[in-house]
Amino acid sequence: MKNFDVIIVGAGTAGLMLARELGKAQKKTLVLDRKKHLLDFSFNTLASFINLEDFNLSDNVVAQKINKVTFYSNKVKSSLKADLYTLDKKKVHEELLEAINNEFVTFQLNTNIKSITADDNQNFTTVVDQSKTEYTAKVFVDASGTNGVLSKKVGLIPKKTQLATGVEYNVKYKGNLKEIFLLIGEMYQGGYGWIFPLQNDRAIIGFGTFDENIVKDLKNRLHQILEIPMIKNLVEKDNDKVEGGSIPITPVLEKFVVQNLVCVGDSVSQVNPIVGEGYKFIFESAIMASKAIIKTLESENLNDLKEYELLWKNRFSENYKRSKRSQERFFKYSQNNFVMDFIVFLSKLIPSKRSVRSLSGEYGLEEK
Repeated sequence: MKNFDVIIVGAGTAGLMLARELGKAQKKTLVLDRKKHLLDFSFNTLASFINLEDFNLSDNVVAQKINKVTFYSNKVKSSLKADLYTLDKKKVHEELLEAINNEFVTFQLNTNIKSITADDNQNFTTVVDQSKTEYTAKVFVDASGTNGVLSKKVGLIPKKTQLATGVEYNVKYKGNLKEIFLLIGEMYQGGYGWIFPLQNDRAIIGFGTFDENIVKDLKNRLHQILEIPMIKNLVEKDNDKVEGGSIPITPVLEKFVVQNLVCVGDSVSQVNPIVGEGYKFIFESAIMASKAIIKTLESENLNDLKEYELLWKNRFSENYKRSKRSQERFFKYSQNNFVMDFIVFLSKLIPSKRSVRSLSGEYGLEEK
């Protein structure tokens, strides 16, 4: 049996940020992940309004700097000046790994956690892997993403959650390398499309949907989208390597702590519901959680873990609830060209500053 201050299940976005912060505080931490290689991803890029300095990341993680966002519906086009990035996920994770204090943080891969056990006081004591090896800690963290390895076991989220699922290709790009495209309307069959430019005249084109009925046909539907004249003028598919992934769609959650178990990131659906921004908000949530965990370990008072929930709720909850209502309206009308055209037209009338803050997920957020 191995003993640690903290055990983190999952070495993705949230898990690595937590490991970095806990290592800085010299807390003995074990990170368990089911993957054989930490830098294997379902998606290799993402668009983000992240302030890199806020999270001690360098410009090396940027695949492309963006200064323009263009929305296309069936008949309406609207563009917005905005500063954001296409991020290289591999480089983001490499920087996080390089910053982790390996004297205090240990990684163990190819490990599937099958159960978590508690004592008579309902405090969790051990997690058990596929080989029945037990791991003991004072605090446990679920950062396992949509798998929800621990959050589902303790009932924080349902065992089956609705997902937004997407597929994408890395393609030749003929457009403006500083311009991102977001694509909506009936032609996207209840979903949405995106084009994220990279360097060297390449781009990512993708298609995602909230409709479980068409998930199995996503690749074929992306091929149909590639034949839309506007898109055909911008990209040229020159390979068959397709990537895919999902983000959870749940009601906005506010409970992330059960006794000495803390849940962060997609394991408790902390992605912004409307913009899908993951890294920025999940990094911030992970740092909130790390501070509460460090305080708890030093005070030996589990009530201090609740500070994480309170901080998150005060900063994000109302914003996420508004975003959730917008998400539900989008689900309802995404296949109605008239409504989508009207929404894109109305976006032209909104002040640019507010539009950028809405698109980034920052509009209406409480101050840090």
